[in-house]
Amino acid sequence: MMTAAQPQTLSIACLLAFLAHPTPAAGAGKTAQKPLEILVGPQTVVMEDAIFPYMTTTREGTIIVVGTVLRPNSESYNGPNYPRDLPRTVRSTDGAKNWELWSPTEEQGDGPIISGCTLQLRSGRILIFDYYSKFMGDSRFQGQVWHSDDQWQTVTPSPYIAHVPRAKPNLGDDRGDTVPTGILWHRTILELPNGDLLAGIYGVFKEDDTPSQYKPSMKQFRALLLRSTDVGKNWSYVSTIAAGPMGQEGFNEPVIVRLSQGRHEGRLVCLMRTGRENPIYQAHSDDEGATWSQAQPLRWQYSRWGKWRDIVGVDPDLIEMHDGNLVASFGHKPDFEDDGIFVAFSLDQGHSWTQVTRLAMDITGAYTTVREISPGKLFIVYDKRDDYYTSPSRRIYGRIIEVKRR
Repeated sequence: MMTAAQPQTLSIACLLAFLAHPTPAAGAGKTAQKPLEILVGPQTVVMEDAIFPYMTTTREGTIIVVGTVLRPNSESYNGPNYPRDLPRTVRSTDGAKNWELWSPTEEQGDGPIISGCTLQLRSGRILIFDYYSKFMGDSRFQGQVWHSDDQWQTVTPSPYIAHVPRAKPNLGDDRGDTVPTGILWHRTILELPNGDLLAGIYGVFKEDDTPSQYKPSMKQFRALLLRSTDVGKNWSYVSTIAAGPMGQEGFNEPVIVRLSQGRHEGRLVCLMRTGRENPIYQAHSDDEGATWSQAQPLRWQYSRWGKWRDIVGVDPDLIEMHDGNLVASFGHKPDFEDDGIFVAFSLDQGHSWTQVTRLAMDITGAYTTVREISPGKLFIVYDKRDDYYTSPSRRIYGRIIEVKRR
């Protein structure tokens, strides 16, 4: 087991940067003066040497965090996964106080390598979708889904097929690598009331030829929705949530939540990345994803004088809390010149956002996951790198955040 509390220390340079760019008085509009009390707990180490954390929580209270570490001799690696990504998984059964390393069996190789696409079905089974899939021709992609019936103590793989017309194989990414797939499974698997599943993915269609700003080989993405009627064995294309050109990268890294209560019960709300220096965008659907509203940039009123600011970040996460409030987490990459990890809140089902709150101000990969582990208590994970972005000295941290109405 491993557990560690990180003392709250700031270097002089970090303190000066914070004073130069302080966290604004979130939600300080003329009609709303910080409606939430947000209590941020101490930082704790979740996983050493790892980055890009994704987290799953179960109804039974188990917390699973999957990160990636550098693969030894990655230059000579010729396996099915992304060359630099070797997954590492830890589990906690005591509310994120202690963590135990989890490993697949020898026959399972690397085990699940995910980008957050997990779901605990109403039956209790956990589905875990690998990030990548293989192009099989004729608009078909084959990937691997893992099943667990014992809180991720053991997992069993099986194949799935996704039919995505016009999707291109062999994407480029922002590191200059070629991703051996045409669709990327990211963040969201939802179970509808009738048992059908929805998946948020992203990729490039044959007509998408606008280059990203910093890697011409990486074309601007579009965010997509898939549906399965057989518990994830077969998937069909439903709709494009949003398509570029937009920002530096187009629409990618989508996350979707289905509202469970209130005026818009059943609505799908989707947040999407558009670039390292661009706003997060939001779209919604009231017909299970068949059609979507036009995507709009997230903004929040940070000044009592009515001034607004874009909410900029990458790989947003999004959940609905037990009381119906929405919380998003995201981070800033070094390009934005404002390193840090943040959360933001919506008290009106995504119509507006408030109280953007800084949780860390260090160099980070900017990937986060947030979950509500008990009513009003959030747990967020994120990574930090020492001294510079590509530093081999890095780790995944976690924090408890308590949220109360004033």
